[in-house]
Amino acid sequence: MQFEVDIIRALQMLSSPFMDLLNKGLSFFGTEMFFLIVAIVLYWCIDKKFAYRLFNVYILGVAVTNFMKQGFKRVRPFNAYQDRVRSIGEREVTYSFPSGHTESISSLVTVCSIKYGKRYKVIPVIGIVLTLLVMLSRMYLGQHYLSDVFCGLTVGVFCAIAFNALLSLFGDREQFFVIPAVIIAAVTIGVLAGLHQLNDSADILKGLGAFVAFDIGYFVEKRFVRYDVSAHREWWTYVLRVVIGGGVTIAIQNGFKLFLPESIPMLYCFLRYFVMAAFASLLAPTIFKLARI
Repeated sequence: MQFEVDIIRALQMLSSPFMDLLNKGLSFFGTEMFFLIVAIVLYWCIDKKFAYRLFNVYILGVAVTNFMKQGFKRVRPFNAYQDRVRSIGEREVTYSFPSGHTESISSLVTVCSIKYGKRYKVIPVIGIVLTLLVMLSRMYLGQHYLSDVFCGLTVGVFCAIAFNALLSLFGDREQFFVIPAVIIAAVTIGVLAGLHQLNDSADILKGLGAFVAFDIGYFVEKRFVRYDVSAHREWWTYVLRVVIGGGVTIAIQNGFKLFLPESIPMLYCFLRYFVMAAFASLLAPTIFKLARI
């Protein structure tokens, strides 16, 4: 719609080196990397069970968002209106509707607010502010329309509430969610393959790889490893977990790009994120327990 383009143009009239850098930084809070930082810190240092739930809720929400993108196939503003809207920073190559960044941050904020909001009232306040800033930044950068970010917000909040309630049904046997997780992943890959859409579903395959591996890893970890995140409370143990574990996780994510063929999404996307999530959920806690950190 015309007024949505006018909003983007009005925001981009404020453009300057400082504002560009600021909005790129704000947009980071809606990325998978920011989510991984939060989830990893929670899983390795604070509350494994909650981190497991957060991870599953997040991945399922991302899957819904990416399927919607493939369904609507809305062209991004900087492509649809090249004479009026410019892309500031990295040019996204996926579709525009809904906003994945907005869905990501709103989902993360909603689940964390459900868990910790009553005890720490500042969490939902900070979360709302962050979400609004991400929404504005995505329009400022020329990546999304107003309707994109509002739909992303709606999808994020709705999926967070719905999938969080679903995980709650498992109670203390949440690890058995691995069964529907594997079924969902297998069916989805089968459908994509049948529709010849595997090559166009990189983001979906990344999510599925991480989804399956993290759930399998958590199941095995809870049954056999049983690493107690509060066993060693010295501050330096927390730092070591994040530095060592985070470093290896990022190394897997980027290092595997060097030898996995990008032309085969099941290897480049699914397998790469499968290995990364398996390390984060199972191998890292095992190493921490053996190293007594």
